[in-house]
Amino acid sequence: MEKPALSALARAIIEEIREVASCFRQTVVAFSGGMDSTVTLFLACEALGRRNVVSCTVDWGPYLPRKARENIRFLVEHFGVEHIMLPGQSVLEEVAKGGPSCNLCTKRAKLARIREHFGEGTLILGGANKSDSWGNRGVKFLRGTFSPLFDLGKEEIAALAAFLGIPIRRIGEHAVREGCFLKHLLKPLASPSFHGQAVVEANERLLEVLDEAGYVRDLANVTVVGPLRENIALVNVSPLPGEPLRTRILESLSTLPSLSRVILVDGPLRLVVRANPGIYRNELSRFWLARGRIQPEFALPVQCIFLPSTNRRLRTFHVVDVVKER
Repeated sequence: MEKPALSALARAIIEEIREVASCFRQTVVAFSGGMDSTVTLFLACEALGRRNVVSCTVDWGPYLPRKARENIRFLVEHFGVEHIMLPGQSVLEEVAKGGPSCNLCTKRAKLARIREHFGEGTLILGGANKSDSWGNRGVKFLRGTFSPLFDLGKEEIAALAAFLGIPIRRIGEHAVREGCFLKHLLKPLASPSFHGQAVVEANERLLEVLDEAGYVRDLANVTVVGPLRENIALVNVSPLPGEPLRTRILESLSTLPSLSRVILVDGPLRLVVRANPGIYRNELSRFWLARGRIQPEFALPVQCIFLPSTNRRLRTFHVVDVVKER
């Protein structure tokens, strides 16, 4: 986008925020420290003034990356806005018991938690946009939650941030969505002290090794799969590092007692996925689950082999096994 178009876009969003916020008692930005919520916070401050905006982060406890906390502290100080941290770990863990469900988590553990704290008459601004969507999209404004970036994709948001001089702080976890380690657990969180600990320790360790090496990446995560009795760690780094750094990563992760196996994703994979019967019987649901939810976790292509689940507690899906393609 050219500068005149970006300028016009910023003005239009600022005016829209101002118009919507005029119907509410106060405005709160659901702030994760990522690019989308950072741009949203900046535009809200431009529209309403810093003193009239509150930034709020729901604290996922250990599932919130250490680097995300650092980014959040830096940005709220940079913008000079009031910032509140709300505890949300227990709600997040309750949602995750039924299998991975980022959308349900956003509704129950994030937006509902903010609404509960601030009460009625509060406008909640979120960073939802076109790039977040897989399958059916939501709506731009619903029950006091407004997404001013709803019609934009990631490239447009990045261009807008650069044009406006907004500082963007990345974790280096993912080019699109960062900030919660639990999304890398592709099975039910039956035991936070086992499954949760594995995904937290593995991802913090991977980021630590990469940062120490000064390795710039687009994606870096440890996706945890396997039956409930074991944690299989699938290490995703893109671009793939050279042999010395690969060896250092694998050796470091192999020392974690919560992991039974550590596999570097250096080629295509086949994943065996047990799905809730409602998802399994719906071809479109299976398609978007594979393409929109699972594939973005991985550095290289994955093929999903779907099987129906007999676990009545499974709300979504569970990756029970993995096979490296030859």
